[in-house]
Amino acid sequence: MAARAAVRRACHRDIEGLVALWRELMRHHAPLDPQYDLVPGAAAAWRVHLAGLLGGASGAVFVSGEEGAPGAFCSVELRPAPPLLSEPGRAEITDLFVSPALRRNGCGRALVEAALVWIRERGIARVEVRVVAANRDGQAFWRALGWGDFVDVLQRRL
Repeated sequence: MAARAAVRRACHRDIEGLVALWRELMRHHAPLDPQYDLVPGAAAAWRVHLAGLLGGASGAVFVSGEEGAPGAFCSVELRPAPPLLSEPGRAEITDLFVSPALRRNGCGRALVEAALVWIRERGIARVEVRVVAANRDGQAFWRALGWGDFVDVLQRRL
């Protein structure tokens, strides 16, 4: 087995590499559901969103790979709960992508572990991740890490 993947917080020099990885992630999901078809300007909008995650307190991005050229990433965001609930909020791992060349060496697991440490440090007790039902590899990955069913999101296209 390869050496454990080195994980670090993303920096602004990683943004263009992160945009390229995000596009790969969207290309992977596009055949699974039309929701993932990108509109013109999507990369620019995601670039702005990334910059906010890198500079804000309500989210973080973790990467594996050289600065400016990450090969994998995991983004996480904090989500406040409505004030009528006892749980103050949750975290959501919004994106996880590992380049094919880095898969099956613990890189994805290391990224998720880094995100979970960050989440725990903020006192959050619950983390969600959304996985497309048709994404068999994604489903298997998350379930192997101990994630389980919580809410079924049903949809109907009109």
